[in-house]
Amino acid sequence: MLLILCSSGIVLANQMDDELDIVENFMHTNTQSAIAKLNSVLDHQDQLSMLQKSRLYMLISVKHIYLAQYAEADEALDIALTFNPPEDIITRIYLYRVTTSIGLKDYKRAFTLLETNLSRIDNYQDNSIKIATYNRLLNVYLELEAYDEMLRISQLALNLNQGENPKNQCYSMLYYAVANLRTKQFDLASNLFSDTEQYCGVQGFPLIAVMSTKGQAIVAYETSLYDKAESLLLSALADYQKFKFEVEINEVHSYLGMTYFYLNRFEDAEYYANKVNDKPIAPNNLLVKKRANETLSLVAGKRGQFDKAYQYQVVANALSLQILNEQKVKENAYQMARFDSVEKNRENNSLMQDHELLMQQKDIFMKDKSSSIMFSTLLVGVSVGLLLLLISAWLQRNQFMKQAQRDGLTGIYNRRTGQELAENEFIQSQAVAEPFSVLLMDLDLFKNINDQFGHATGDWALKKFTSVIEVLLRPNDVFTRMGGEEFAIFMPKQDLKTATNFAERLRAEVEAINTRFSGHDFSITVSCGISCADKHDLSLDPLIHRADLALYRAKHNGRNCVVCYKESMKHPQS
Repeated sequence: MLLILCSSGIVLANQMDDELDIVENFMHTNTQSAIAKLNSVLDHQDQLSMLQKSRLYMLISVKHIYLAQYAEADEALDIALTFNPPEDIITRIYLYRVTTSIGLKDYKRAFTLLETNLSRIDNYQDNSIKIATYNRLLNVYLELEAYDEMLRISQLALNLNQGENPKNQCYSMLYYAVANLRTKQFDLASNLFSDTEQYCGVQGFPLIAVMSTKGQAIVAYETSLYDKAESLLLSALADYQKFKFEVEINEVHSYLGMTYFYLNRFEDAEYYANKVNDKPIAPNNLLVKKRANETLSLVAGKRGQFDKAYQYQVVANALSLQILNEQKVKENAYQMARFDSVEKNRENNSLMQDHELLMQQKDIFMKDKSSSIMFSTLLVGVSVGLLLLLISAWLQRNQFMKQAQRDGLTGIYNRRTGQELAENEFIQSQAVAEPFSVLLMDLDLFKNINDQFGHATGDWALKKFTSVIEVLLRPNDVFTRMGGEEFAIFMPKQDLKTATNFAERLRAEVEAINTRFSGHDFSITVSCGISCADKHDLSLDPLIHRADLALYRAKHNGRNCVVCYKESMKHPQS
């Protein structure tokens, strides 16, 4: 009987892995089928392993990304991280977090996460994981319009892979071709797309082959070869319709509209442009709707319908302005991130140079120590200089250590440092059977503050929030920014009742914050989830997970409230 149960468990685990693989494949080709399959898996999440649950919530975030629900996607990624996934899944989760940051227009955070992920990737020993991660990174760079970075990373991925893994090779080839297209290297891009279409078709990756066909069509359109562009676009459209890939279909329709206009086939141009223009305005279709309205304006102008032509052009101009503003914000964030990175490297190099100088002078001092009394005065001077250098290096080291431990905006502990300190406190508490509580907090509807009043006001709210809480803390409480608008307080020697009373006081203090000094009038509230250690807990992770489930319930209870963990909350959907 045991063998039968074990075998059925293995079969079920393998079946769930297969189901998640199907969802992941559908997510890039047939979103509606992916969502239906995802809901089916979600109904059986209590039968999933920790790794499978992490994958499940990562895919739920991808679903929200496709639906442009970026705040919900961010929350799903938070849940995915609570299941302690392996390194490769963690990297994927953080790359999707870059995408949600882009959707939330927090480009500085997006580039900061990119830099973090690049350092993570460099530490991987397995080249196949490294290459697959580079390919995911390339998709993010494409969204951020960082085409020079795309060229660099795609070449790096191709050099690492050397054709060993066909799937990775196909994605790297495609992104390399797209980067050359976006940097207007049209002849090279056309050849690269052709090579990619042929290679990936043979290797059994038809979707990438179709994307390569579309790439050749865009090159033909950009170089005014409209007959060739029409043929290639119709071929790509037929294949995309098999996959029901709506985003790509919309782009092909928009290019067909413009192509038929330049071929003087105005009815066909109007037909395909209207197919796109009938779609609602969303972040992922601004460019294609702009192209469609430009086509309709040109067609109306050719027919002498100048009022209609003007109306379509007004819409196209408004969309162009929106796209241009997005590009400027992305470019500014990109340049700021690059500047921050260069500045950090400069400071680190300066510290290393100081250290090398210190060691060189120390060596000289030791060699000349016994050479002559005539140099005693000089040696005293060198000693003083060395002391000053040591003090300077020590101060710089402390400064860098403090920067590494603290959150740059609020000044409280960052996630890594806060959890390390709290883990030490937790171990001490468990050793003497003392209570230990965890309080997770999330500022309610924080995205609305950023969207309505700007990120400067959002930063003011975060700093004001932390300053209010710091006054309430005990000396051994560990106050930590977990990321974004989520915070934690790790509370040694505090039982659940005491922690709950503290959380209610904290919630009331936050609700009473006067926001007039920010220059705007709005309210700040916070949702809180609390858990307390029991004798079976071996680390902080279970406490954080339980507090996160309680926080999840607090949000669904209407926000601005405190919820303590109960056993019935084991599953977020319960």
